[in-house]
Amino acid sequence: MRRCDHMEHPKVSDKRSERVIFLSHCILNQNAKVRGIAAHPGAVVPLVQLLLEQGVGMYQMPCPEMAYLGNMRWGAVKDQYHNPMFRRHCRRLAEEVVDAVENYRQCGYQVLGFVMMDGSPVCGLNRTPRPKDPNVLWGGMAWYVPESVYAPGKGNFCEILQEELQRRGQGNLPFVASPEFDEVGTLDEALSQVKALLAGTGSRSDGR
Repeated sequence: MRRCDHMEHPKVSDKRSERVIFLSHCILNQNAKVRGIAAHPGAVVPLVQLLLEQGVGMYQMPCPEMAYLGNMRWGAVKDQYHNPMFRRHCRRLAEEVVDAVENYRQCGYQVLGFVMMDGSPVCGLNRTPRPKDPNVLWGGMAWYVPESVYAPGKGNFCEILQEELQRRGQGNLPFVASPEFDEVGTLDEALSQVKALLAGTGSRSDGR
């Protein structure tokens, strides 16, 4: 496909960097998180500040949970969202995100990769909440909540997003993650991974 023409308006000096990174929604907006777990008042400032200093454009991906259940939803494990209806919802959102990826790249922009949110049942990359006992049913009334653990694996949206990138020939983009809790990683580790993305040495799109 033809690369978009790079033409500047004769009276405008365009200062864009043509470098873009895709972020899980709550990295820029902690108000979208399940109540009780936001680690920052607004954005994950150290991560955002790093990107600002490097002149990188930040594409805020939609929050699948917020768009599906709103701000007063309960916390959940991946298994509760692993149903055809929610995954279809994630697929629609992923298609729009990959539309943007494809368009940026066809216009010559450098898409640096994706920063997901580890610990999320939906946007987790390396760790996602699962039932501690796989034989115990998660669901029912709010006063009955079985134990969960942060198990290795990807959240529902992360899985579908990577599938859509592969399907559209964009599967070579790297993924890293910022942690929701210290239990799944540290912010310092995440910043190191993002710095590697900025340097072009980030992880593969399958998270390895």
